[in-house]
Amino acid sequence: MTGSFKFVLAILIMIGACFSQAVTQDSLEIMLGKAKDHYYNGEYQSAIRELENALLYLKQLKQTDQVEAYKYLAFSYVAFGDHAKAKEQFKKALMLNPELALDPATVSPKIIKVFEEAKAEMAASPVTEPVEPVPRAVKEEPSGFDATIRSCCVGGWGQMYRGEKSKGTKMMIAWGVTGGITLGTWIVASKKEQTYQDLRSTNPSAYDDAYEQYKLWLNISAASTIVFLGVHAYNLFDIIFRKPNIRTSMTEPEQGFICEAAPDRVKIGYNLKF
Repeated sequence: MTGSFKFVLAILIMIGACFSQAVTQDSLEIMLGKAKDHYYNGEYQSAIRELENALLYLKQLKQTDQVEAYKYLAFSYVAFGDHAKAKEQFKKALMLNPELALDPATVSPKIIKVFEEAKAEMAASPVTEPVEPVPRAVKEEPSGFDATIRSCCVGGWGQMYRGEKSKGTKMMIAWGVTGGITLGTWIVASKKEQTYQDLRSTNPSAYDDAYEQYKLWLNISAASTIVFLGVHAYNLFDIIFRKPNIRTSMTEPEQGFICEAAPDRVKIGYNLKF
């Protein structure tokens, strides 16, 4: 029994040793590559998580890779509008490479503005402390269940919760307008019903006309209800079956020609703002 225990212990030690060596330069470069892919696909939360994982092994990263990690982490924070954290990452990159510059041909003016502000702040108050790894999971992934529950209650709320503010706002407006119209038409239909019911005994000659008015508003109410339910169903379909598409103008101009370079592709086109 003792011999078996020692054998199992030895196997566990060997496995642990293998895992301790698992984070090699190659694997770190793969992590950085995945982070860039997430970034260029607009998956900024995934990019942040991948970059944070890489920066946990800061001392194993080549200096050029450290600069790249901090740079793309800053890019991703700009996407969420968190300019303070973006500046922190730009400053760390500049500490490692004071000559760092961004190419206006491939980087949006929004990013360059934050980068220049970080450089100006460093010039005014030089940072001398060593660069430390960023804390893990700075920005949590919104829960899909929580987003779904919100959208079940109010259309567009779940989209806004998971970061799709523009889509969520439009969907919430559509949900509110169609819901309000539906409620209003049913109130009118209810009053029309009461009117024709009262006329049945008091004024039979006006009964038929009142009944036709009731049927008209009943049909309007039914149609508005179908439209409202369609909007709500689309809202639920979107929150359940579609992945968040959180994009900003950070990687491309709001309107105009696009020329974006990635490590493995070049994106050229024309962007229209609607």
